[in-house]
Amino acid sequence: MGGFGTLLYVTNQGSDSVSVISTITNAVIATIPVGNTPRGVAVGGLGTRLYVVNADSDTMSVINTDTYAVLRTVPVGANPGGMAVSPDGKSVYVTSQNDDTVTAIGT
Repeated sequence: MGGFGTLLYVTNQGSDSVSVISTITNAVIATIPVGNTPRGVAVGGLGTRLYVVNADSDTMSVINTDTYAVLRTVPVGANPGGMAVSPDGKSVYVTSQNDDTVTAIGT
């Protein structure tokens, strides 16, 4: 779960999606299909990008937060679990539990 401004991003592992929730109205305003078993989210690009790690797909989804479209799906290590956006916003780092790796991805 993560957020930016008045939006909250929540992973739905059972339906392989991410819900976008307004913190003002508490309403779901979008549900975005992603890879299998989404586990974590991070917001980057001054709020214009949402990054989602998908544990059972071994991927990271990159989502445009204006259109809620998946822009690309990036392969990462086995069973990704955590991630962080670099302070300058130019990279996302994804940790993977099953192969003890960190994948650096240019934004």
